[in-house]
Amino acid sequence: MRTLRLGLAGLGHGRTLLQANRPEFADLPVRVTAVCDTNTELMASMAGEYGIEWTTNDFDALVARDDLDIIGIYTPGPLHCEQILKALDAGKHVMVTKSMVYSMAEVEQVVEAVDRTGLTLLVTQSLRGRLDFMDAKRACDAGEIGELFMAEAHYVHDLRPVYRATPWRTSMPQDLILGGACHPIDLLRWFMGDVEEVHCVGLRSGVAPDYPQEDCFFINVRFSSGKVGRVANLLGMIHPHGESANSLTVYGSRGTIRDNIKTLDSEGDLPQRAYVTELPPHSGHAGEMIVMLRHMADCVLNGTKPWVGVREGARVVSTGLAAWESLRTGQAVKVRNEF
Repeated sequence: MRTLRLGLAGLGHGRTLLQANRPEFADLPVRVTAVCDTNTELMASMAGEYGIEWTTNDFDALVARDDLDIIGIYTPGPLHCEQILKALDAGKHVMVTKSMVYSMAEVEQVVEAVDRTGLTLLVTQSLRGRLDFMDAKRACDAGEIGELFMAEAHYVHDLRPVYRATPWRTSMPQDLILGGACHPIDLLRWFMGDVEEVHCVGLRSGVAPDYPQEDCFFINVRFSSGKVGRVANLLGMIHPHGESANSLTVYGSRGTIRDNIKTLDSEGDLPQRAYVTELPPHSGHAGEMIVMLRHMADCVLNGTKPWVGVREGARVVSTGLAAWESLRTGQAVKVRNEF
């Protein structure tokens, strides 16, 4: 099988792609062969550890290489649109971290470029590669909990250590709906379909004094099907002990799934039986990104449709932008889904 060559831009979260070069993933048809980052010391260290011979701090030089099949874009969010367009125009497939882009004008440009070039763009919404969520989707699709009518997802993460490690998030600053709530928004869309309308409230907690705008949000959601859901996106608080960063609960007419616990009510009475799915070790984000790399290879080599392609990515952005509009106006806001 052909091995795809990936040029990686950004060694923050992007370094999780470097594990593709480890011997235990020799069956993975992707190898990182070039790296771009502004931190030359870190880049040299990572290149030495993972056997990467070519490095640069110039993104244009990276995409100009004719020996690369994929560009992995794991840079600060405001840089994504320009870098995606350059990579596509250079004939490269694209893996990009969330959020795909950060404005509707950027959405339009990227959708047009993907349509024009016919290349693959995968937004690596990493929770799509989490085994318990994948198993929950399988169970829902199989009808194991009946008809879905409601879902809720949360992203709870005290970002103060992240701000210290990546100060661009406070200086730009990072958009914490498009770059944070996009996780639970995508989870809800995956299970429940398009979002028709959102109502968002939020505030700046002050727990992270250097972050200058709202960092805690509750988003109520109405889906196009008429079903409902909610998102808790709490990124400016002291993390509750024992609380997982990401959680999903899906409610069906015959049962409920919360993360990897399925509760069934087969007798039509109070739930009596809970089933815990036993899953293999998955090593957090690292394991999720191996799933994403395998999926990207399948898309490029076999023409498989990306789980979160350009239009799915666009709908997540559109939902996030509607949430911001709702927060500013105090009104429920319709979400654009046609691209």
